[in-house]
Amino acid sequence: MKILWLNGNPNPNFGGTEIHTLQMVKELKKEGIDVLLVCARDSYVDKHTEGVEKYHISFPNSLALISTIRLTSLAKRRKVDFLIANNGKEYLNVLLAGRLSGCRVVFFRHMEKMKQWAVRKLVFPHVDLFLAVSKHVKENLIKEGVNQDRIRVIYNVVDEGRFYYQEKQKDPVELVFVGKLDEGKGIMDFLQAFYRLSQTDKRVRAWIVGDGRLRQKVRAFITERGLQDRVFTVGYTPKVEDYYRMAHICVIPSKETEAFPRVALEALACGCALVVSDIGGIKEAVEDGQNGFVFKAGSIEDLTEKMALAVRRWIELSQNALSLYRRKFSRDKVVKDFIEALESLKH
Repeated sequence: MKILWLNGNPNPNFGGTEIHTLQMVKELKKEGIDVLLVCARDSYVDKHTEGVEKYHISFPNSLALISTIRLTSLAKRRKVDFLIANNGKEYLNVLLAGRLSGCRVVFFRHMEKMKQWAVRKLVFPHVDLFLAVSKHVKENLIKEGVNQDRIRVIYNVVDEGRFYYQEKQKDPVELVFVGKLDEGKGIMDFLQAFYRLSQTDKRVRAWIVGDGRLRQKVRAFITERGLQDRVFTVGYTPKVEDYYRMAHICVIPSKETEAFPRVALEALACGCALVVSDIGGIKEAVEDGQNGFVFKAGSIEDLTEKMALAVRRWIELSQNALSLYRRKFSRDKVVKDFIEALESLKH
């Protein structure tokens, strides 16, 4: 099996697809899979990969003809079996290259919906296989007209060398929020719920890991409510795993629907109980009442109640979180499911 993995976005910054590419390529190499990487020169992926056969081809837009010709030539020359696309802008280019080179074409879907009508109607029907990062994304693909037989759910793979369980101190009970400080992520809902919780439970503390346009509003709220010794703002840190390992509970109060945030999987791998909103794919990381709780998005009252329940039961929930991660989301399971999905195309 020879895979040509693409992440041709020339953006030097990183997002979920870039992190996913780096981790999946690394894990597939460990399994002895022959992986070639195509990325844009000086992109985030380019600067953070080593030990892999790499080619520089950029896909800055949906019809990059020269890049498509180069990709087709590369796939033929290296006798590639599968082309794996990750970004919407490269989808049409990869489909054309796949058909011209005789390769099977596989699209990862990291986003909830494909906004471009032409891609949905003219490209999607000709793709051999879709890999959805959550059941929620799979359901949306079906609504967009993709036959469910051409969709497999492959969750994001976690770097288990970074994100792993470490025994947690019993007191105080630490809650963590990881993400952008904006309305869509629900940061102010988290703060309001934590303030209510802190009035009745003096054991709790909160850590806010991330940055964003609501940074000053967050700090003002903490000061106005006298929470300076209970709520700590970390800002952006490359060592987010340290906070997951310390925390007993990870709260994901998103108000805008998401495909499946990596935060949920990273937190589970570190043994955090989860309290998540009921929208998008996040709730797939929770067996309600077993490893955490699902609350009604936007409801401060429900969020406060579920956070209080998690604080009382964190020991049980934490162990169940680890069990769920190992059973459903572990590195070994994700890689196995991915390889089996590709092998199914041979039949």
